[in-house]
Amino acid sequence: MVKLKKTMKKIGKIFLCFLLVVALVNILAPLFCRKPDEKYAENLRQTEFTSETAGTERIHCIDDNEEALLWRLRMIGTAKESIVLSTFDLRADENGTKLLAALNHAAAKGVKIQLLIDGIYQQLFLSGSSDFQALAAHENVEVGVYNPVTPLNLFKLNYRMHDKYLIIDEKIYLLGGRNSNDIFLGDHTEDINVDRDILVYDTSEGKGESLLQLEDYFHKIWNEGCVSIRTRKQSSKYTDQYQHMEELYTSLLEKYNDIETYSTWEKDTEKANKITLIHNGTQAGRKTPQVLQAIQYLSENADHVIVQTPYVICNGYMYTVLHKIADHAKLQIILNAVEKGSNPWGCTDYLNQKKKILKTGADVYELMNDYPVHTKTVLIDDRLSVVGSYNLDMRSTYLDTELMLVIDSEKLNQQIRTTENVYMEKSKEILENGQETEGTKYEKKILTWQKKLFYGALRIIIRPLRQLL
Repeated sequence: MVKLKKTMKKIGKIFLCFLLVVALVNILAPLFCRKPDEKYAENLRQTEFTSETAGTERIHCIDDNEEALLWRLRMIGTAKESIVLSTFDLRADENGTKLLAALNHAAAKGVKIQLLIDGIYQQLFLSGSSDFQALAAHENVEVGVYNPVTPLNLFKLNYRMHDKYLIIDEKIYLLGGRNSNDIFLGDHTEDINVDRDILVYDTSEGKGESLLQLEDYFHKIWNEGCVSIRTRKQSSKYTDQYQHMEELYTSLLEKYNDIETYSTWEKDTEKANKITLIHNGTQAGRKTPQVLQAIQYLSENADHVIVQTPYVICNGYMYTVLHKIADHAKLQIILNAVEKGSNPWGCTDYLNQKKKILKTGADVYELMNDYPVHTKTVLIDDRLSVVGSYNLDMRSTYLDTELMLVIDSEKLNQQIRTTENVYMEKSKEILENGQETEGTKYEKKILTWQKKLFYGALRIIIRPLRQLL
C-alpha cells in the first residue's frame, strides 16, 4: 500500500511537470515571432490589386446583424450542389441553431456540405449539442476540425482558425469577421457586437478570381494533416433532432419567405473592379505576418489610411509598420473605447500601450458606439477597402489563420467611409501630443470603481501574456 502511494505520488508529480511544460511552451513559443517573408513581399510586388475595368465579381457589404443572418439563410436555402461553411465560433444558440437547421434541410435535399470549425470552439460549444451531432451524422455532411484539442496537439493550442466564410455552389461566397452565433447574427439587441461581411457574386460561372483563390485556400486547409475529418452515416437515434430542425426551418420560411426563392443576386450587388484574397497561411503553427505585410505594401503610396479594429495589441514590428504608414499618410485608427469594449484583454493592453500607439503618429479614435464594434477594415485612399477577420493584434498577426479581401471599388470605399465617419463622430479623438477632442455624437461614460479595480489588476497580470491575447 505504501509502495502504491509512492508510485501514485511520483506519477502525479510527472503529470504536473508535463502540464507545466505544456503551459510554458504555449506561453513562450509565441514570443519568437517570425520575421516578414521576403518571398511574399516579392509576390505582393508581382500582384495587381487594382483594375481600370469592372471584373466579373460583384459585391454587397453587410453591416447589420439581422441582414447578415438573412443573407446566410438565402445562400444556404438556394444552394443546389454544394455548401462550404468555415467558421471560428459556431454555437448551438438561437441563431447558430437556425444555421444548423438550414444546413440540415439542404443536406436532406441532397446538397453536399463541408463544415470546418476551429478545434477549441468545437469542444467548447458544439460537443454537447445533439442538433450539431445530428447534422454531422448526415450522409451528405462532412465535418472538419482545425487543430483539434487532443493529447497530440497540446503543444499547439495557440494556433486557431479565425476564418469566417460561406461558399455556395462554387459561384457565391460571403467572407468577413462575423462568428456564427447570437452575438453577431439575428435581431438580438443585448450582448451583441457589430461586424462586417462582404458578399461576392460571381457572374462568370465559377471563374471569378477571388472565388477561385478562396476555394484553393479552403481545399488546402481542409486537406492538411492538422484537420481531422469526421464522417458518419445517418443514425436513427437522431430522429428527434432532425424533426426539431425541420420544424425550426419551417418557421424560418414563414419569417423569411424568400430564402429558397431569392434570385436577384446581380441586381442587389455592385460592380467591383478587382477582388484579391490575402491570408496568413493555413498551418497550425507560427506564421509570418503576411496580412500586415500586405496592408503595409498597399499603403506605401497612400495619402490617407483608416484602420478599423476592435483593439490594438502590437509588438515592435507592428508599431514600426504603423509608424512607416504614418510617416507619409494621415493614419487614423478607430477602436472600441475601454468603457465600451467587449474584450477585456484588448482594453487592458490599450491602457498599458496607449502612449506607444500614439507615438506611431496615428490619430486614435476611442469609439463609444451603442454596441462594441468587432469590424476589421482598412481603407486606403478612396479606392481600396480591405475587409475580413484580421485584428490588429499579435494573435491575428502571428498565430491564427486570417482572411482579408482587398477590394478595388470606389463605391464600396465611400460606403464604408461614411460608416467610419459616423464612428469618428461617436469617438474621442486623441492625437500624438495628447490633445483630445470629443466628436459631436460622443457620449461619455464613466467606468465604475469595480471596473477600474478590475482593469488595474488585469494591467499587471497580462503583461507577460500579451502575445497570446
